[in-house]
Amino acid sequence: MASPMLSKSAFKRGLECPRKLAYQRERYPSSAADNPYLEFLADGGFMVEAIARALHPRGIQVDSAPGESAAQATRRLFDSSAEADLFEAAFEHDGCSARIDILSRRGSTVDLIEIKAKSFSSKDDHPNPFRGSRQGIIAEWKPYLEDLAFQARVLRGALGPQFLVRPKLCIVDKARTCNDESIFSKIELIPESAERFGLPRARYLGDPAALAQDHFLGFVDASAEVEELLAQPAPDGVEATALRLAQAVQAGSLRALPIVRGVHCRNCEFRNAATRPDEKDGFRECWGALADASPHVLDLFRIDLLGGKGGAGLGSLLDRGVSGLRDIPLEILGKDSVTARRQREQILSVRSGKEWRGPGLAPALAELRPPYHFVDFETSRMAVPYHARMHPYEQVAFQFSCHTLADRGSATLPHREWINDRDRWPNVEFAEALRTAIGNDGQMLVWSDHERSALREIMEQIRKYGKGPKDLADWIEPLTIPHDKGGRTVDLYDICRLHYFHPAMGSKTSIKAVLKAIWQENDSLHAHPWFTGYLRRDGDKVMSPYEALPAIDLGDGGSTVVRDGTGAMRAYQDMVYGLRRTDEHYRSACRKVLLQYCKLDTLAMVMVWVHWMRQELNHTNPGGNHARHADQE
Repeated sequence: MASPMLSKSAFKRGLECPRKLAYQRERYPSSAADNPYLEFLADGGFMVEAIARALHPRGIQVDSAPGESAAQATRRLFDSSAEADLFEAAFEHDGCSARIDILSRRGSTVDLIEIKAKSFSSKDDHPNPFRGSRQGIIAEWKPYLEDLAFQARVLRGALGPQFLVRPKLCIVDKARTCNDESIFSKIELIPESAERFGLPRARYLGDPAALAQDHFLGFVDASAEVEELLAQPAPDGVEATALRLAQAVQAGSLRALPIVRGVHCRNCEFRNAATRPDEKDGFRECWGALADASPHVLDLFRIDLLGGKGGAGLGSLLDRGVSGLRDIPLEILGKDSVTARRQREQILSVRSGKEWRGPGLAPALAELRPPYHFVDFETSRMAVPYHARMHPYEQVAFQFSCHTLADRGSATLPHREWINDRDRWPNVEFAEALRTAIGNDGQMLVWSDHERSALREIMEQIRKYGKGPKDLADWIEPLTIPHDKGGRTVDLYDICRLHYFHPAMGSKTSIKAVLKAIWQENDSLHAHPWFTGYLRRDGDKVMSPYEALPAIDLGDGGSTVVRDGTGAMRAYQDMVYGLRRTDEHYRSACRKVLLQYCKLDTLAMVMVWVHWMRQELNHTNPGGNHARHADQE
């Protein structure tokens, strides 16, 4: 029986936290999403892969013959020719295994090419996109380069010193354009077998020779960065980590590796994942009795800044046995920054069990002018340009929802929506539909800066490419400016962050977290005719409106529901580019699930607005709730 191997994906997980690798192998309950097909679609990586492979037209897919391992099949093909391009070549060395996206051999020189749907600019990031002004490796690139370094370690060990291995990242160059019109329509998804864990392959159907003369990918040599990461000393270097993890995997001793508690545990998929008392709880095994506090210190707003960058203050609290949020001493919060003030109000609200309304909430709401257009967008960025002479990763706005209040006393709440469900560039039509929905009067209320920045990009696209009427770009411009600087857009998130907190929100300030908190206790919202359709109970528990969204039948015995923006982007990509994009019933189901989710996003803002207005504009809470904090400081 073959010894267990440390795969590339296991190495990446173990590099983040060795204990996660142990819990994954032992199948502990996890909150991590586990749909590799949707992950495959989400960032458009399949399109980048198809184009990268098309640039190697003589490439051979490594498929095993009966009774042959992937590594054996790779070696057979590798040894058969001094010049070969192999797709998904498999190598093993020293207890580690790696599948290489593209391996290009030219004699004794071997290019190891890892394809990533990540972008750089050959114009702006010159001469090296991976390093900052002080020549250190940029943090956002480090995980990709560690991945590449692990593969280089395996490949060099498997081939031996007679071969020169050059590690490269194949990434998207935003500085380049492509003259091929609608290149995405030339990429076909092909259903695949279990050898790729059920994932499809993508194939470019255009002319490879023409593509080679006009493409937008960069094959960037990362040899220096790989050498640096491999040479780093234990315990953090790639070489030392790979050796340590591989030995632990083979010996079955992953649990013997040390546990490191810290800020990184905040979003651990094994935290709060167990749903029954008899289930294994990974977070509790790591934290022991310190895991039991509720709310937990990890739920503090920006815990990563407690005691300085990196959350140094957390260690001092744990050393004193403090893991409960309400037990955090206020003096540890440091200087009077916006973050420190937010942390302070959170701690005091948790201690009192009451929501906090700052003295600035009522004035912030009172200065807004009707009509009030509550708006939410859904967008995505595709790796491939939508039209000739456009750049990669230009944003696509594929959906909006808008609820409008004519004034504060309005008894009606009209709703307008728009969605694109075809494989095209929809931004001009999106903007025209938005103009019809909100017109020239009132303010656009949103819950993040996303809508404003998306409109700014659409405005620039219209002016740059001439894809829409000039007056449309002029109409958009005031929406790209905050209302306090003379524009039309109001970010309710900023109002919430500065002036409101509810103990049930925890560290989160998303619209979903705020709505869930107020929905649990404000019974008047449940009875409101605009919102009553979202009231659902799970036993004695009132479900949040997002939890109450019904699943939509997909027509194949399955169903789906979207409850967050990432899920919306994946559903859109699947509807437009997925394997079932020609199945009209399936496309209709995707459309329905997207519309119901986006509609709730804007209605959620209305719910929060009604909750805030109930007290603030009736002046039933003058000065906010600061008075209740006075005796707690």
